[in-house]
Amino acid sequence: MASNATKTLKASCLCGAASYETTVRSSSLPLKSWWCSCTSCRRMTGTLALCVVYLPESYSPPQAVLEKLTVFEFTKRVFQYFCSTCGSHILARCLDDAEAKEPKVTWDAMSGTLEKFDGFVHLRGHEFINDTLDGGISDFVPTIGGRKMDRYSTRPEKSEQLSLNWKDPKIAKLKPNKGKVHAQCKCGGVEFWIAHPSARSTHAASNWPDLLRPNAPDNPNNECWWLQDNNTKFLAGTCSCNTCRLASGQEIVQWAFVPTVDITLDAAGEVKFERQFGTLKQFESSEGIFRSFCGVCGASAFYWADDRPFLMDVAIGLLDAPEGARAENLLEWRTTRLSYREDALGRAKGVVEGIESGLQAYGERRDRGEREVIERQVREEGAKVMVVR
Repeated sequence: MASNATKTLKASCLCGAASYETTVRSSSLPLKSWWCSCTSCRRMTGTLALCVVYLPESYSPPQAVLEKLTVFEFTKRVFQYFCSTCGSHILARCLDDAEAKEPKVTWDAMSGTLEKFDGFVHLRGHEFINDTLDGGISDFVPTIGGRKMDRYSTRPEKSEQLSLNWKDPKIAKLKPNKGKVHAQCKCGGVEFWIAHPSARSTHAASNWPDLLRPNAPDNPNNECWWLQDNNTKFLAGTCSCNTCRLASGQEIVQWAFVPTVDITLDAAGEVKFERQFGTLKQFESSEGIFRSFCGVCGASAFYWADDRPFLMDVAIGLLDAPEGARAENLLEWRTTRLSYREDALGRAKGVVEGIESGLQAYGERRDRGEREVIERQVREEGAKVMVVR
């Protein structure tokens, strides 16, 4: 009798137009899941990694659900489905052989659309870390529930596992980049450039974000919280609010806070940023708050609000920074808080706690490394002074 026990798996997009449920045998739970950090997945979602859940082979979505979705040919073998209204990535249809006349078809779910994560999903680890150049999200989440996550260079079980803090050797040869950082979605329909902070970056205005001051949002003195590291970098952070999760279909979303004056639609910086360009579509997630996504590939692109018109949240997965996926020459990551963690605790407690502990540890390693660099520079300068004397 126990072997016949089932549970109901429910999923939905942000606007609710595309929702479904399916019965899953309890014996098949938890369903296997991976965080994929490949460049294509980052460009298609706008996040640092796509969190995909493998559904039972018997599952096939209702036609009524598929009719609410836009399909994007991710590869010849994988077709991604996202909500035509709100942009939420919902499902992926996978073929075992793209050349076969009647290929075997299986379906994957995007983990962020699932009503429950704990008890339903087993997130095994990270794949295609090699594409990130700097480790990407894998350095933020090395463990979940005390379990060490797998860290595969490319495909799981078919490539080497990379160490924590791995970086591509060619990064060490790069000179600091102060030029504009290119960004684009998977299909290329959304493309823009971000300049490094300058004096004009202070001209925006905004209340404090939950990432920095969750209980005191007012900013009467208009402190430029979006500028970090002596105004040389933009603030970046992670968000687990229900709205971001459902809008993207991903467990967590990574945003950079950038004034519109620092975003242009050409590399030369001559074409000013506009809220509507290329293949962007917009969805008003609440009154006066909008989320922009690519209407062709579904990539999350921007979050913006009427009450702060000159400051945009930019989806970090779109950035093409030469130093790696985390774009740390442009961005300063906030590692002491997962924004709106309260939304996610009841649904995915293990993931939330894993992200929080991983972020904090990453920040401590980063800050310790920066101190060691400064101390080494001081010692070297002191030695030079002694030689001169």
